[in-house]
Amino acid sequence: MKNLIFLILLTSIGLTSWAQKGTISGTVYDAETGEEIIGASVIINGTTTGASTDIFGKFSFPANQGEHEILATFIGYKATAQTVLVKEGQTSTIQFSLGIDAQELDAVEIVGKANKESSEALMVERKNSDVMIQSIGAEEMSVKGISDVEGAMTQISGVSKVSGKGLFVRGLGDRYNNATMNGLPIPSTNPDLKMIPLSIFPSDLVKNISVSKTASPELYGDFSGANVDIILKDYPDEPFFTFGVSGTYNSQATFQDFKTHADGQFEGLGFNGNARPMPPGGVPPTIGNEVGTYETSWSPSTVKAPVAINFNTSGGKFWNIGSEGGIGFVASLAHNNKYEHRSGKLAAYNAQASPTVDYERDQWIYSTNTSALANLTFKINNRHKFNINNILVNESFNTVDENYGYHRDFDQNNLLVRRNTYIQNTIWVAQFTGDHSFLENNRLNFNWGVSRSETSSQEPDRKQLLFTGKGENVNLFTLNPVDNHRYWGDMGEVEYAAKGEVKYGLGAFDRDSDKYRSNLRLGYQGKVKTREFNWYQTGLYGSGANGIDSENPNDQINKWLQDGTLEHRPYRVADTYFKAEMEVHSFYTGYDYDIIPNRLKMNVGIRTEVGRQYVKYRLREDALDAPFRENVYNSTEFLPSANFKYTINEQSNMRFAASKTITRPGMREIIPFEYQSVAGGESIIGNPNLRNAENYNLDLKYEIFPNSGEIFAIGAFGKLLDNPIERVTKAAAGNLYTYENVGEAVVAGIELEFQKKLDNVFNTGSTVLQNTTFGINGTLMYSRMKIGDDVSTVVTNRERALQGASPYILNTNIGYNQEWLNGDINSSFMLNYTTFGDRLYASGSYGAGDIYEKSFGTLDLIIRNKIKKNLSLNISAKNLLNPSIERYQEFDGGITKPISSYKRGMEIGIGLSYTF
Repeated sequence: MKNLIFLILLTSIGLTSWAQKGTISGTVYDAETGEEIIGASVIINGTTTGASTDIFGKFSFPANQGEHEILATFIGYKATAQTVLVKEGQTSTIQFSLGIDAQELDAVEIVGKANKESSEALMVERKNSDVMIQSIGAEEMSVKGISDVEGAMTQISGVSKVSGKGLFVRGLGDRYNNATMNGLPIPSTNPDLKMIPLSIFPSDLVKNISVSKTASPELYGDFSGANVDIILKDYPDEPFFTFGVSGTYNSQATFQDFKTHADGQFEGLGFNGNARPMPPGGVPPTIGNEVGTYETSWSPSTVKAPVAINFNTSGGKFWNIGSEGGIGFVASLAHNNKYEHRSGKLAAYNAQASPTVDYERDQWIYSTNTSALANLTFKINNRHKFNINNILVNESFNTVDENYGYHRDFDQNNLLVRRNTYIQNTIWVAQFTGDHSFLENNRLNFNWGVSRSETSSQEPDRKQLLFTGKGENVNLFTLNPVDNHRYWGDMGEVEYAAKGEVKYGLGAFDRDSDKYRSNLRLGYQGKVKTREFNWYQTGLYGSGANGIDSENPNDQINKWLQDGTLEHRPYRVADTYFKAEMEVHSFYTGYDYDIIPNRLKMNVGIRTEVGRQYVKYRLREDALDAPFRENVYNSTEFLPSANFKYTINEQSNMRFAASKTITRPGMREIIPFEYQSVAGGESIIGNPNLRNAENYNLDLKYEIFPNSGEIFAIGAFGKLLDNPIERVTKAAAGNLYTYENVGEAVVAGIELEFQKKLDNVFNTGSTVLQNTTFGINGTLMYSRMKIGDDVSTVVTNRERALQGASPYILNTNIGYNQEWLNGDINSSFMLNYTTFGDRLYASGSYGAGDIYEKSFGTLDLIIRNKIKKNLSLNISAKNLLNPSIERYQEFDGGITKPISSYKRGMEIGIGLSYTF
């Protein structure tokens, strides 16, 4: 709280100091054409105080009161000066018209690389794009304190995060979304998710993120929510080397008791190595005449959680070769860790609202993320360029999960279930791409790419024990031998991908717009991936395991193994190995045409996707030596799309889009492996008989770009999902879920987006408002899922909202920029708030109502300070409200019961970085 008060005071001091100045603003034009000049330098003559013009030729900067000579310059133009009088608290406006300097133009050729990291540049790209896109760049992610790609996505309208289920776009979850990197597909590291968890990618690696909620021919047709394309950083215009370090304090974990299983010396860095090996056959071998024991302990360790430490380093350079060629590189290495303690409730109920499970739950989660990037660019000339991209990301989660209380199936009121889970996910992506232009005015363009992606997800030596209470003299609960177990799981996936597109300009070349009136595009995209999954489990068998310390059970369990009270036995079932393959070959044709030049443009096309899905498996009830079952599903899909853009004027557009897309089942959804998250909890099993779902999409949007970096947009969307895939409850003992094609669903909504400088709203001339921005985006949404009569399930409501679909989503931010000490320090303050409406989390079954996630709000404060040109000091205060994250279940008669609850804790961070 003291830190928060200090930050508020610091902001107040800054606001006061601004009031003692005035503002100089205006526009720089080309004297001959009247067009705005982008990137012109406007300064107070004889000083470094000033600004560069934005994409609309505008500039604005603070200045001390008094008379100043203002100088405007740009390469190829004659410098021009004007005198202006600045008054306190007022804005003085001037305009510059720069004439061409013919002598300078004879000697200078301007060749540059477009800036795709700034919000202003991305806004221009969005305005000029033929299709609907939304983007967020590295600059905006830095200002908002966004640490990873998933966090960046939640700043985009219609996007929300559901705990444990990933991102939802317009109410559509993981299976309806798709992710690519530099236009090439990337597989998921999480076996339960189709789309790779975007939190695995630190924002340090990213140039920008492009989000397409509407289809076009060059996008894979397997989405209805969004296609997310992560564009990695490439070579810089100027050489640099940066090193940074930061620390984070969590109010619920830091300096407090923290339970963990630190079984390997490198697990603190996120790398398990061979620290949790599985003995041959899963059971420790006999040593002499005595039963062996595992190398890792059944007992957790308790430590004091330290401050989480993060570091990153990056650098890059470009070497010119000849007049047009060169070689550039960028590389980075980063590591961060995090300590979390979640304390709350976990419960389940029958149709009469009586509890079947009622736990007090504590989770201690230690997580790491390590990333490395090495990208090379080979530029032969302005027409031919090659890129080699390599990225390696490793994340780990070491969790101790304790549940204490009542469980009906075990007939216990004081059952203690403790599970230690260590998960390590790794992805390595290697890409080789090229861009080429041929013929006069670049009439013919060819871009291509190939990639190899390898992912792994390991869950080595998961340990679970059940006790009849807490303390030093309790009993080991051995009613079911699989409840006290060790588990090893290993998933590996390799994906190869390729793409190629030829674009040909038709008709005459328009030199004013620097483009052809129409273009024809022909392309191919293909991907082939294979996933293999193995698992093995052993259990403790026996009886009479009475009198044990639940906090330190290891020695006693080993004694019982020695004297025969307990014994290790493998859990022998048939479904311990699976193999799945997916192959997609896509051919597309696209045509874009200026129906009315510079006014009405269309982008139409059709995409053909030929798919093959293969699963090799055994079911749990099969004999151990039974032959493997095989399931093959072949499909051919024709996916048309149409995008129309009507340019009302230079600053506003009207857009319309219509398309057909599909939803392919994720690999986890087709593999019939039964996985239970916690003893007595829900189990999920895949369905190899799933088929593609068809999606029909409509979008209409109106957008205005009044000034640089500003936008007002409002849009409506509607979707019809035919034969969608949903998780449903199977008729079985316990809570067993599977996936089915269930009938049909509809989703419709309205999206609003607004980003504006406050002085352009109130127009008071205030220097404070001049440097304050306000942004808001929101979504109002309706969804309805109807399960067909032919679907066998025991869900209570066969007609309901879509899982994860909120009736509303709201993101807001307010930012303020300030200079100190004559521009030596530049500070930015950003306050972000996000919230959503109660959303369906899971469907109820056997007469019990549906489960909802309760609305909560998240508030973050980010302060960035640039000290001169090299040093940055950043402060963050995240999750300031520290809301309770709750789920509840509805029952007949208006009764609601709590299902789960926990808090994440407030986080205070401070970081330093230096650029050489």
